[in-house]
Amino acid sequence: MPETIQETYADFCRRQKAGLLIVDEQQQKENDDQEALRDIHEKRYERKYDLFFDNLDLILRHREEILATPRYANIDAHYVLGGGGLYVGELRTARQLNIAGTLITFNLKLGTVLKIWDTDQFRARCECGETAVIRHFVGSPLSGGSSATAVCPKCKKKTHVANRSFGMYYFYVKGMLDDDIEMVVKNLIGKWTVAEVEHQKKVAEGKCRDPKIAQDFKGDKETCSLETMLQELRLKEFKESGNF
Repeated sequence: MPETIQETYADFCRRQKAGLLIVDEQQQKENDDQEALRDIHEKRYERKYDLFFDNLDLILRHREEILATPRYANIDAHYVLGGGGLYVGELRTARQLNIAGTLITFNLKLGTVLKIWDTDQFRARCECGETAVIRHFVGSPLSGGSSATAVCPKCKKKTHVANRSFGMYYFYVKGMLDDDIEMVVKNLIGKWTVAEVEHQKKVAEGKCRDPKIAQDFKGDKETCSLETMLQELRLKEFKESGNF
């Protein structure tokens, strides 16, 4: 029974007698479909996680280009960093909000992850001499203690990192996601403002009689997946090698 429903025994008996279920057949089908979708998404992100770290060296080599290219920097990378701790629970790198009946998901972006890895807190020295990056951590905000795992982009070896501030892990990433959400919302407001100005201009010039602005509201020009970005970066390196 959902936690939001408070039912007395008398109400339960009356409902049962009337043949009314808390979750009917159609609701159960929807629940089953949602569960199936969650399983698909979980497997998808597991695949992306492996793909990401298999190509970590390629991604870090092109750090500056990724940050300078919005269609790369804005790629969903919430599955890259994981962690959590006592009393605070699992680290949330994706947040879904219901806004006027529309579910909007805000994810930690690839560009943000690369900026997080610029900090000493999220870097470690690998035995091979390269710099490894933290991809998972656990700990406690009370003791401040933590344990983390870093991965090397060169040799792919995992390195254990201990005795760093848990708060510097958890609350820093949480703050960076908050910054991403703020950036998306401000971008949305900015695009609506531009659309409003463009629409009013069309109306004034007699090019449009529709009073609604939505037709002139545009999103970002291009989207890009992790898979597409990796392919484009490989092709670029191939061309620059002179073998193309």
